[in-house]
Amino acid sequence: MTVPSLLPRQDARTQRDRLEVLTVLINGPEFDPVLRGGVLKIPPSHPVYPWNCTVPDCARSRWRRYAMCSVHADQWQEAEAGGMTRTQFLRGAEPLAAWEAPEEMMCRICPQRPAFSLRLAVCFRHRNRWLSHLKRHPGADEDDGEFERWLADQQPCPGYGECRAEVCDELAASPLGLCGAHERGYIRAGRPGGARLPKNFFATFERHELPVPISCDDQIAFRAWCRAQLPVHRTGQIYLRGLRPLLRAEFQWGMYVHGLQPTAVWNLTWVQSLADECQRRDVASLAGLDPSVFHRDYHQRMVSEMQEALRKVYFSPGDTRDAGYIETEHFGVRFPHRSSYVDLTCVLSAYYLTSPTAYG
Repeated sequence: MTVPSLLPRQDARTQRDRLEVLTVLINGPEFDPVLRGGVLKIPPSHPVYPWNCTVPDCARSRWRRYAMCSVHADQWQEAEAGGMTRTQFLRGAEPLAAWEAPEEMMCRICPQRPAFSLRLAVCFRHRNRWLSHLKRHPGADEDDGEFERWLADQQPCPGYGECRAEVCDELAASPLGLCGAHERGYIRAGRPGGARLPKNFFATFERHELPVPISCDDQIAFRAWCRAQLPVHRTGQIYLRGLRPLLRAEFQWGMYVHGLQPTAVWNLTWVQSLADECQRRDVASLAGLDPSVFHRDYHQRMVSEMQEALRKVYFSPGDTRDAGYIETEHFGVRFPHRSSYVDLTCVLSAYYLTSPTAYG
């Protein structure tokens, strides 16, 4: 005997309707504007998703534990073992300078090229020009003002456009058309499709303002590699550009609802890794998805919580009854520290199995 399925089928119209509903909610006045868009740029001290080290004036991002950067987390463990309180430690800890740029840095000479040297804030070509300048002038030093004088004489170079990886919003670092991170990943992957630049293309082509030719053995394989890439991870940012439109809206709504209740903290790296995993699996929607398909426990918990938030949006009280459950918050009933989802499938299954009139 087969019990009829109580799960709603998701056709194209259902997904479209759900996307429209979520879009209206996300564009509403109460929604956190930081969570809108394909790239979520979270402020360091965001009330729900903070990522800054809690040591005052420390410019580094927090590590996995203690809400501190890795250096201060190690120092705090030693201080705690010595009997120091957390308040005492935070008051006396020395702040640290940032060791990475939270956002893509542009060349200070070429506004259309990314900086290759973060210390000098210049692109690869101008970094090489500066090194050549130092060789020609052995006594020159960037600390004595020579670098600033050299900067004043430099001319900007045209950029290479956006990175060819479809999910990436950063600028290409070379004529190959990939940002620095994706170009390094392309080389590690063995250059699928065989896309490559001529040797010494700077001296042979760019120095003479000539376009740089790109050789490619298999354009289809190269474009397929670009489509399959994940976004470059940057501190304090969540990249949702590679997700399907409905799934992206579900992530945004799930993150917003998560901040409305006193639940466990979601680390931004967890959110990004879940988004990456959904992109790999080509997930269209979290609705009806079995959380156990994800291997990490925190991914499963996050998906379950997002699904609970979406049920309250996707289904009316009548819909939930037909689907085999009750959402008590639809009726203003909320149980402390418990889900408002009440599954009725066991009750209905028992009814179909025992009732002589269940099938007419």
